[in-house]
Amino acid sequence: MKIPFATSLGALPPKAKRVIVILRTDEGLAGVGEAAPDPSYHDETMEGIVDTLREYMVPVIVGEDPSDIERIHEKVRRVIVGNTFALSALDFALYDVIGRRTGLPVCRLLGGLFREKVPVVWVLSLATRLEDMAGEAEAMAGKGFKTLKIKVGVDPRLDVERVKAVREAVGDRAEIRVDANQGWTVDKAISTIRRMERYELQLVEQPVAGWDLKGMARVAKAVDTPVMADESVFTPETALKVVEMEAADIINIKVMKPGGLHNSKKVAAIAEAAGIPCLVGSMLETGVGTAAGVHFAAAHHIVSYPCETIGPLYFGDDVVEEPVKTEGGYVYVPQKPGLGVQLSLEKLRRLSKP
Repeated sequence: MKIPFATSLGALPPKAKRVIVILRTDEGLAGVGEAAPDPSYHDETMEGIVDTLREYMVPVIVGEDPSDIERIHEKVRRVIVGNTFALSALDFALYDVIGRRTGLPVCRLLGGLFREKVPVVWVLSLATRLEDMAGEAEAMAGKGFKTLKIKVGVDPRLDVERVKAVREAVGDRAEIRVDANQGWTVDKAISTIRRMERYELQLVEQPVAGWDLKGMARVAKAVDTPVMADESVFTPETALKVVEMEAADIINIKVMKPGGLHNSKKVAAIAEAAGIPCLVGSMLETGVGTAAGVHFAAAHHIVSYPCETIGPLYFGDDVVEEPVKTEGGYVYVPQKPGLGVQLSLEKLRRLSKP
């Protein structure tokens, strides 16, 4: 990583661990997928993902037609529950293969191209010192980022100071959202958000523990700022619970959380039926996983908030030949077949070395 990154859950290591899947067909096609493990965020490690793929998931899909995605998901579900990040790597690779087979970019397999470019957010992590935050915020606003996200959730007093510093630096040139990553209690969330609201927040993400939907609902009802669920929504089933309990005003769909693009569509459908807008978040993926998220955002009108598909910007290198284009505060939808990125085996081998 070329930029240190930290949340209320802790700091990411200087070398991120990622799992790349290459799925080959008897037609001579190859699709690629990615899983981005972060054990502080979800319950899968790199080693566990690799073992799950090799021992459970891959054996039951060998010989299947890649187009039969619902059938493949069901076969996997019958041999191992959960492990959605491992499943997402397979899912991305399946869509990549189908796109290459048909000559279509993945967004056209998901419903068609709703937008050609997706507005993206720059994230100011807890690794950014308060005294440096204003400068970074001003610089990124100058590069075209019209939304800035500030990681908070450790020290409420300092959290408010971070928001104040950014607002004073960018004025009305950018919107500001905050993400507590479950760092506050319900009462602390309500009082802290109210103090921040003078600085005109776009939204506040996951203010309390992901499992505490009653607490999320209390916060959402007590503040004026829209509340977004992230760690509260991993699957279509948890999305439905959030809707039923009125626990959030917005849903963050990180396409790895439900198990890939296929299940992310189900989350989006639930949100759309409930009238809840969405955005596509990031696990700081390489160009492979980022392309998957961009295609999803491009194909769904319910994804109406600026997205966070900027993982490659935080790395010193990538595993794809050409990066997904990000410019002027937008990420552009790859138009080549499949995910639209080409894996570099040379880079993959080099970056895999200890």
